[in-house]
This record gives sequence, C-alpha cells and structure tokens, in this order.
Amino acid sequence: MLLNLNSAKEFAFDPDQLRELMVTFEQSLGQEMAIIEAALTAQDALKVEHALHALKGFMPLFTTETLAQAMTDLYQTSRQEPLAVTRAAYMNLVPDLLSLLTEVRAWLAAL
Repeated sequence: MLLNLNSAKEFAFDPDQLRELMVTFEQSLGQEMAIIEAALTAQDALKVEHALHALKGFMPLFTTETLAQAMTDLYQTSRQEPLAVTRAAYMNLVPDLLSLLTEVRAWLAAL
C-alpha cells in the first residue's frame, strides 16, 4: 500500500476537504505522469524537471515516506544528470506511481 493519508488528514479540516484534496491529487498525478511521458519522448528535459517538481511537491501529503523520498531523489536526478539517467530512474518508479494512482482511484470510488 503506497497511499498514506496521515499528512493529508492533518492538512484537511474535514472529510469534504480531504475528498477535494484527493480529487486534485488524482488529477495532478495522472496529468504530471502524462506530461513526463510526452516530455521524455520529445527529449524535453526541462519539461520533465518541471513535472517532477510538481509531483515532488504534493507526494508527501498522500504517500509513504519511501515513495515521497524516491520522488524527491528523482527530481534531484533530473536537475543534475542527463535525461537518459532521469528516464531510467523514472521508469523504475512508474509501477509504484501507477499503483498509487489505482489506490487513489479506489479510495475515491469507495466514497
């Protein structure tokens, strides 16, 4: 299980706000992943870096510390290493990101 809402629950004032945060997270996660995929295909390192920055920013609210740290590390990689290195590291995280997206959608569907 990669979804961890402890921090999000501290941030949200009530269940409705938590639901709204989760809806936004679900949309953002899917959108940023699509942007990264397209930017990797286009060899656009700056676009990859910006999308990873967005993911890095909200991951700690919604996921395990391990995955949040992996995203932070990946963002740093995107700033310091060639795009090929970033691509490989991102591809290693894709299964976890897809699992997280599935967990978020299941949580929202259960409401």
